[in-house]
Amino acid sequence: MGLLSSRPWRARVVAPREGDAAGEGGGGGAVVALRGSGGGRGGAAKRKRAAECPTSDSESDGESEREERLLNTPRRKKLKSTSRYIYQTLFLNGENSDIKICALGEEWNLHKIYLCQSGYFSSMFSGSWKESGMDTIELEIPDQNIDIEALQVAFGSLYRDEVLINPSRVIALLAAASMLQLDGLIQQCGETMKETINVKTVCSYYNSAGTYGLDSVKKKCLEWLLNNLMTHQSVELFKELSIVLMKQLISSSNLFVMQVEMDVYTALKKWMFLQLVPSWNGSLKQLLSEADAWFSKRRKDFEDGVSFLESEQGSAFLTVFRHLRLQYIVSDLASAKIVERDSLIPAGLRKRTRKNLKETVCDVAENLQRMVMLRLASFDGSGKLICSRTAGYQILTLEKDQEQVVMNLDSRLLLFPLYICCNFLYTSPEKRAENEGQPDSL
Repeated sequence: MGLLSSRPWRARVVAPREGDAAGEGGGGGAVVALRGSGGGRGGAAKRKRAAECPTSDSESDGESEREERLLNTPRRKKLKSTSRYIYQTLFLNGENSDIKICALGEEWNLHKIYLCQSGYFSSMFSGSWKESGMDTIELEIPDQNIDIEALQVAFGSLYRDEVLINPSRVIALLAAASMLQLDGLIQQCGETMKETINVKTVCSYYNSAGTYGLDSVKKKCLEWLLNNLMTHQSVELFKELSIVLMKQLISSSNLFVMQVEMDVYTALKKWMFLQLVPSWNGSLKQLLSEADAWFSKRRKDFEDGVSFLESEQGSAFLTVFRHLRLQYIVSDLASAKIVERDSLIPAGLRKRTRKNLKETVCDVAENLQRMVMLRLASFDGSGKLICSRTAGYQILTLEKDQEQVVMNLDSRLLLFPLYICCNFLYTSPEKRAENEGQPDSL
């Protein structure tokens, strides 16, 4: 290389920006920028231009003030190199380790001072446990959700500031974090679960949230199911919904039903079929006809007058069907005929419902007072609620052909498609008091 200048040069080392090839381990290091110290042609040219264009005293003072402010304004910078060094050197390489943790056939060379961030290890090392003086500890893993990969991430979280959580691995990581009592990691798992609730994850998230005490996640999953069970039905979802969870959904007044109670009955019939025949892999359009055909064959095996829910195979689902509002199903002739044909529900309940329906009609004819709740909602592709409006509960007294406005909407603020659900309650005070004294059974 030729001689650049007889004057000395200053070298400025510039750290590579995150994401550049040099910063990604692509063979580069820091960038070296050369700047003259005032000599050479460049310096002379600058001095010449400065002599031709002298700077006024006011401009010089202003420049000094700006430089002073710049020097005294603090800048917040996060030094990631230290965290990466600790993670690589101490955790991954296990340098200066003072304790070995063994679990699931794997070993980790770790450090007590970092492990004490875990409530599990903090209690172990500070108490009178025999493990407090041991340099090798064999962990028993009673939770089947915990695997080696989850333990690796959980242990590694003690050595770094940030943890990348893969939603497909969040339940295993939550299990490991719960066992090790890592409150911060548990909270991060919960936030990840809330953000990724969809038809494939909602049931597993709901069950895991109950197991590991994440009530806020459990509540979010229940809200998602109440909004999507009837509006976005799925074969996979019907297969995963347990009897206990389905009972909770059907009994809730917040279940989003856009049409009539008969649709709830039809959904339950499809769900019960998939619970009994989980190997069925057809489409949602084929599901109802397949379910009808399957239950039709089973009816031939029963004695006259015995319904499917009274059989040994169907008795487990009785607790769910009892929460149907049958009076709003048998009030429609076409729906009543389907219920009679299916013979899923005990005949005694159907007869009693028809009797109660006649009495309710008489009550309504005397005093047509209804409690109404109207709800509107929009959902994104994963079923997440993105827009919701409700008129709340209102008591309306309507005469024949009378209309009453219950909600005003600004079309500019609505997101389509828009789903509309309306709940009605007709029960008279006398009938409500009578029903409250009866046990909740078919």
